[in-house]
Amino acid sequence: MRTSLAPGMLDMLAWNLNRDVAEARLFEMGSVYELSGGERVEPRRACLGAASAAVVASLPAGGALDVSKGEHAAAAETFRGFKGDVENLLTAFAGDVSYDRETAEYFHPGRSARARVNGAVVAQFGQIHPEVAAARKLRQHVFLAELDLEQLYRNGLRAVKFVPLGKYPAVERDFSFVFAGDVSFKEVWKAVANLKIAELREFRPVEIFRGGAIAPEKYSGLLRVRFQSAERTLREDEVTQWSGRIVAALTGLGGVQRV
Repeated sequence: MRTSLAPGMLDMLAWNLNRDVAEARLFEMGSVYELSGGERVEPRRACLGAASAAVVASLPAGGALDVSKGEHAAAAETFRGFKGDVENLLTAFAGDVSYDRETAEYFHPGRSARARVNGAVVAQFGQIHPEVAAARKLRQHVFLAELDLEQLYRNGLRAVKFVPLGKYPAVERDFSFVFAGDVSFKEVWKAVANLKIAELREFRPVEIFRGGAIAPEKYSGLLRVRFQSAERTLREDEVTQWSGRIVAALTGLGGVQRV
Protein backbone atom coordinates (compact mmCIF):
# COMPACT_ATOMS: atom_id res chain seq x y z
CA MET A 1 0.00 0.00 0.00
CA ARG A 2 1.79 3.10 -1.24
CA THR A 3 2.00 6.24 0.85
CA SER A 4 3.42 8.37 -1.96
CA LEU A 5 3.38 8.49 -5.76
CA ALA A 6 7.01 9.65 -5.85
CA PRO A 7 8.79 6.25 -5.85
CA GLY A 8 6.69 4.96 -8.73
CA MET A 9 7.26 8.16 -10.69
CA LEU A 10 11.03 7.86 -10.22
CA ASP A 11 10.87 4.26 -11.45
CA MET A 12 8.97 5.35 -14.58
CA LEU A 13 11.37 8.18 -15.30
CA ALA A 14 14.36 5.86 -14.87
CA TRP A 15 12.74 3.32 -17.24
CA ASN A 16 12.36 6.00 -19.92
CA LEU A 17 15.84 7.47 -19.43
CA ASN A 18 17.41 4.02 -19.68
CA ARG A 19 15.74 3.67 -23.08
CA ASP A 20 17.10 6.98 -24.39
CA VAL A 21 13.89 8.98 -23.90
CA ALA A 22 15.94 11.98 -22.81
CA GLU A 23 13.04 14.46 -22.64
CA ALA A 24 10.72 12.31 -20.54
CA ARG A 25 7.79 14.17 -18.96
CA LEU A 26 5.12 12.13 -17.14
CA PHE A 27 2.21 12.49 -14.73
CA GLU A 28 0.11 10.19 -12.56
CA MET A 29 -3.06 10.65 -10.51
CA GLY A 30 -4.13 8.15 -7.89
CA SER A 31 -4.81 7.35 -4.25
CA VAL A 32 -2.30 6.88 -1.45
CA TYR A 33 -2.76 5.43 2.03
CA GLU A 34 -2.48 7.46 5.22
CA LEU A 35 -3.57 7.33 8.84
CA SER A 36 -5.82 10.12 10.11
CA GLY A 37 -7.13 9.98 13.65
CA GLY A 38 -6.22 6.31 13.88
CA GLU A 39 -8.19 5.46 10.74
CA ARG A 40 -6.95 4.62 7.28
CA VAL A 41 -7.79 7.17 4.59
CA GLU A 42 -7.07 7.14 0.87
CA PRO A 43 -6.56 10.76 -0.31
CA ARG A 44 -6.13 11.55 -3.98
CA ARG A 45 -2.76 12.80 -5.14
CA ALA A 46 -1.12 13.86 -8.41
CA CYS A 47 2.54 13.56 -9.29
CA LEU A 48 4.35 15.30 -12.13
CA GLY A 49 7.77 14.12 -13.24
CA ALA A 50 10.23 15.48 -15.77
CA ALA A 51 13.82 14.92 -16.79
CA SER A 52 15.92 18.09 -16.80
CA ALA A 53 16.29 17.88 -20.60
CA ALA A 54 12.51 18.13 -20.95
CA VAL A 55 12.35 21.20 -18.71
CA VAL A 56 15.25 22.90 -20.51
CA ALA A 57 13.62 22.22 -23.89
CA SER A 58 10.51 24.14 -22.80
CA LEU A 59 12.39 27.24 -21.58
CA PRO A 60 11.99 30.33 -23.76
CA ALA A 61 15.05 31.12 -25.86
CA GLY A 62 16.94 34.06 -24.43
CA GLY A 63 14.58 34.28 -21.47
CA ALA A 64 17.00 33.39 -18.68
CA LEU A 65 16.47 35.30 -15.46
CA ASP A 66 19.78 34.27 -13.87
CA VAL A 67 22.48 35.41 -16.28
CA SER A 68 25.37 34.41 -14.01
CA LYS A 69 27.87 32.07 -15.58
CA GLY A 70 28.37 28.50 -14.44
CA GLU A 71 26.46 25.35 -13.57
CA HIS A 72 24.65 26.93 -10.62
CA ALA A 73 22.93 29.51 -12.82
CA ALA A 74 21.88 26.88 -15.37
CA ALA A 75 20.48 24.64 -12.62
CA ALA A 76 18.61 27.59 -11.08
CA GLU A 77 17.01 28.38 -14.44
CA THR A 78 15.93 24.76 -14.91
CA PHE A 79 14.30 24.73 -11.46
CA ARG A 80 12.62 28.05 -12.20
CA GLY A 81 11.19 26.61 -15.41
CA PHE A 82 9.72 23.62 -13.58
CA LYS A 83 8.37 25.92 -10.85
CA GLY A 84 6.62 27.91 -13.58
CA ASP A 85 4.81 24.77 -14.74
CA VAL A 86 3.58 24.11 -11.19
CA GLU A 87 2.58 27.75 -10.70
CA ASN A 88 0.52 27.70 -13.90
CA LEU A 89 -1.37 24.69 -12.59
CA LEU A 90 -1.98 26.17 -9.13
CA THR A 91 -3.25 29.50 -10.48
CA ALA A 92 -6.28 27.65 -11.88
CA PHE A 93 -7.53 27.23 -8.30
CA ALA A 94 -9.01 29.91 -6.06
CA GLY A 95 -7.01 31.31 -3.16
CA ASP A 96 -3.76 33.05 -2.40
CA VAL A 97 -0.65 31.02 -3.25
CA SER A 98 2.54 31.35 -1.19
CA TYR A 99 5.80 29.40 -1.13
CA ASP A 100 8.42 28.30 1.40
CA ARG A 101 11.36 25.89 1.41
CA GLU A 102 10.05 23.21 3.80
CA THR A 103 10.22 20.15 1.54
CA ALA A 104 10.86 16.44 2.08
CA GLU A 105 14.44 15.22 2.44
CA TYR A 106 14.41 13.56 -0.98
CA PHE A 107 14.32 16.99 -2.66
CA HIS A 108 17.35 19.16 -3.38
CA PRO A 109 17.42 21.71 -0.50
CA GLY A 110 18.32 24.64 -2.78
CA ARG A 111 16.11 23.76 -5.74
CA SER A 112 12.77 22.84 -4.22
CA ALA A 113 9.77 24.57 -2.67
CA ARG A 114 6.48 23.93 -0.93
CA ALA A 115 3.25 25.64 -2.03
CA ARG A 116 0.36 26.75 0.18
CA VAL A 117 -3.07 27.97 -0.86
CA ASN A 118 -4.83 30.03 1.80
CA GLY A 119 -2.28 28.69 4.30
CA ALA A 120 -2.88 24.98 3.59
CA VAL A 121 -0.08 22.90 2.03
CA VAL A 122 -1.10 21.78 -1.46
CA ALA A 123 2.18 20.80 -3.15
CA GLN A 124 5.91 20.26 -2.88
CA PHE A 125 8.17 20.18 -5.90
CA GLY A 126 11.71 20.52 -7.16
CA GLN A 127 14.82 18.65 -8.19
CA ILE A 128 15.37 15.25 -6.63
CA HIS A 129 18.28 15.21 -4.19
CA PRO A 130 21.56 14.18 -5.89
CA GLU A 131 22.07 11.33 -3.41
CA VAL A 132 18.64 9.90 -4.22
CA ALA A 133 19.30 10.30 -7.94
CA ALA A 134 22.67 8.58 -7.60
CA ALA A 135 21.20 5.68 -5.60
CA ARG A 136 18.61 5.13 -8.32
CA LYS A 137 21.24 5.57 -11.06
CA LEU A 138 19.21 8.22 -12.84
CA ARG A 139 21.01 9.34 -16.00
CA GLN A 140 20.20 13.04 -15.57
CA HIS A 141 18.66 15.43 -13.06
CA VAL A 142 14.99 14.73 -12.40
CA PHE A 143 12.21 17.03 -11.16
CA LEU A 144 9.06 15.98 -9.29
CA ALA A 145 5.91 17.75 -8.10
CA GLU A 146 3.53 16.15 -5.62
CA LEU A 147 0.09 17.76 -5.38
CA ASP A 148 -2.63 17.24 -2.79
CA LEU A 149 -5.75 17.04 -4.95
CA GLU A 150 -8.09 16.79 -1.96
CA GLN A 151 -6.87 20.14 -0.64
CA LEU A 152 -6.88 21.79 -4.06
CA TYR A 153 -10.42 20.66 -4.84
CA ARG A 154 -11.64 22.23 -1.58
CA ASN A 155 -10.66 25.64 -2.93
CA GLY A 156 -12.52 25.27 -6.22
CA LEU A 157 -11.53 26.88 -9.49
CA ARG A 158 -10.59 30.53 -9.70
CA ALA A 159 -13.24 32.80 -11.17
CA VAL A 160 -12.15 34.19 -14.52
CA LYS A 161 -12.11 37.99 -14.63
CA PHE A 162 -11.78 40.24 -17.64
CA VAL A 163 -10.69 43.87 -17.69
CA PRO A 164 -10.53 46.17 -20.70
CA LEU A 165 -7.15 46.91 -22.22
CA GLY A 166 -5.76 50.27 -21.16
CA LYS A 167 -6.15 52.99 -23.77
CA TYR A 168 -3.59 55.30 -22.17
CA PRO A 169 0.15 54.67 -22.59
CA ALA A 170 2.09 52.71 -19.98
CA VAL A 171 5.42 53.90 -18.60
CA GLU A 172 8.22 51.47 -17.66
CA ARG A 173 11.18 52.07 -15.38
CA ASP A 174 14.12 49.76 -14.57
CA PHE A 175 15.94 49.62 -11.23
CA SER A 176 19.24 47.81 -10.68
CA PHE A 177 19.99 46.85 -7.07
CA VAL A 178 22.51 44.74 -5.19
CA PHE A 179 20.96 42.73 -2.35
CA ALA A 180 22.26 40.38 0.30
CA GLY A 181 21.91 36.74 -0.75
CA ASP A 182 19.18 36.02 1.79
CA VAL A 183 16.84 38.76 0.51
CA SER A 184 14.09 36.99 -1.45
CA PHE A 185 11.98 38.41 -4.24
CA LYS A 186 8.96 37.91 -2.00
CA GLU A 187 10.43 40.45 0.43
CA VAL A 188 11.28 42.82 -2.42
CA TRP A 189 7.76 42.55 -3.86
CA LYS A 190 6.15 43.06 -0.46
CA ALA A 191 8.19 46.23 0.15
CA VAL A 192 6.96 47.68 -3.14
CA ALA A 193 3.37 46.44 -2.74
CA ASN A 194 3.16 48.11 0.68
CA LEU A 195 3.62 51.48 -1.06
CA LYS A 196 0.10 51.02 -2.48
CA ILE A 197 0.76 52.88 -5.71
CA ALA A 198 -2.58 52.54 -7.51
CA GLU A 199 -1.06 53.04 -10.96
CA LEU A 200 1.52 50.26 -10.51
CA ARG A 201 0.44 47.55 -12.96
CA GLU A 202 3.46 45.24 -12.95
CA PHE A 203 6.61 44.63 -10.94
CA ARG A 204 8.91 41.81 -11.99
CA PRO A 205 12.54 40.70 -11.99
CA VAL A 206 14.24 40.88 -15.38
CA GLU A 207 17.75 39.69 -14.61
CA ILE A 208 19.82 38.24 -11.76
CA PHE A 209 23.60 38.17 -11.71
CA ARG A 210 26.19 36.80 -9.26
CA GLY A 211 29.96 36.98 -9.38
CA GLY A 212 32.24 39.38 -11.23
CA ALA A 213 32.24 42.74 -9.48
CA ILE A 214 29.40 41.64 -7.16
CA ALA A 215 30.62 40.73 -3.68
CA PRO A 216 30.30 37.09 -2.55
CA GLU A 217 27.02 36.25 -0.81
CA LYS A 218 25.30 39.04 -2.73
CA TYR A 219 23.48 39.28 -6.05
CA SER A 220 22.51 41.98 -8.50
CA GLY A 221 18.89 42.21 -9.60
CA LEU A 222 17.40 44.20 -12.47
CA LEU A 223 13.77 45.01 -11.62
CA ARG A 224 11.17 46.44 -13.99
CA VAL A 225 8.00 48.33 -13.09
CA ARG A 226 5.12 49.39 -15.30
CA PHE A 227 2.82 52.28 -14.43
CA GLN A 228 -0.46 52.95 -16.19
CA SER A 229 -3.67 54.83 -15.51
CA ALA A 230 -7.10 53.81 -16.79
CA GLU A 231 -8.22 57.44 -16.81
CA ARG A 232 -5.44 59.64 -18.26
CA THR A 233 -1.88 59.92 -19.50
CA LEU A 234 0.64 59.91 -16.64
CA ARG A 235 2.81 62.93 -15.94
CA GLU A 236 6.60 62.67 -15.74
CA ASP A 237 6.69 64.19 -12.25
CA GLU A 238 4.29 61.50 -10.98
CA VAL A 239 6.42 58.69 -12.38
CA THR A 240 9.53 60.28 -10.87
CA GLN A 241 7.86 60.51 -7.46
CA TRP A 242 6.69 56.88 -7.52
CA SER A 243 10.12 55.74 -8.69
CA GLY A 244 11.72 57.57 -5.78
CA ARG A 245 9.41 55.83 -3.33
CA ILE A 246 10.32 52.45 -4.83
CA VAL A 247 14.04 53.22 -4.56
CA ALA A 248 13.57 54.21 -0.89
CA ALA A 249 11.64 51.00 -0.15
CA LEU A 250 14.30 48.79 -1.73
CA THR A 251 17.06 50.69 0.03
CA GLY A 252 15.20 49.97 3.26
CA LEU A 253 15.77 46.26 2.60
CA GLY A 254 19.52 46.90 2.57
CA GLY A 255 19.67 47.15 -1.21
CA VAL A 256 22.24 49.36 -2.91
CA GLN A 257 21.17 50.94 -6.18
CA ARG A 258 23.50 50.56 -9.14
CA VAL A 259 23.69 53.41 -11.61
